Amino acid sequence: MSDLSVLRLERREKTNSRISKKLRREGYLPGSISRKGKESLSVSVKTDELRKSISTHGRTALFKLDINGDTITGMVKDIQISPVKGSMIHVDFQEVSLDEEIRVDLDISLRGIDELEFKKLMALRQIDTITVRGLPQDMPKDITIDLSNIDKPENIFLKDIQFPEGITPEGDPELLVISVVEVRRADSEEAEEGETSEETEGEN
Repeated sequence: MSDLSVLRLERREKTNSRISKKLRREGYLPGSISRKGKESLSVSVKTDELRKSISTHGRTALFKLDINGDTITGMVKDIQISPVKGSMIHVDFQEVSLDEEIRVDLDISLRGIDELEFKKLMALRQIDTITVRGLPQDMPKDITIDLSNIDKPENIFLKDIQFPEGITPEGDPELLVISVVEVRRADSEEAEEGETSEETEGEN
């Protein structure tokens, strides 16, 4: 736990929309901490500090949450984004135990996109996240799928993906994750050029 990055929070005694708006104007983000078997805690965190911590360590990173001097181990569970401004409006933390598995929705990262394009192939995402379970300290930032060795159109299912040790996917093994298809752009351009040539000859 001593190696974890510290994220400083402040306890909130009063919670309402007016106070939340005031916090955001002052550069703080209202939030809460979920605790198993206990009441949730209302907190606030400096928006810039949270943004920097997530950018540096990732959405699934473990933090030492310092709440007015008291510390617990936790992670970011969810961040609510304003549909109008696109800014963060609320953050949910989750207290975790290092010996209890958790469920997390991980983003999918694709590797080898340039190689695919060179082969006139393209990857189409069928889902945006993959639900996995494992110990908090084993959680990766995302699930990386390497496409660099694919030479022809094919489908990648959940069962085809290699997960880090200790991380288990949840869901149907036959779930379609990525479809690799041919890029037809060149063929379409040739067809359009052929149609143009025929129209020109007809006019003559």
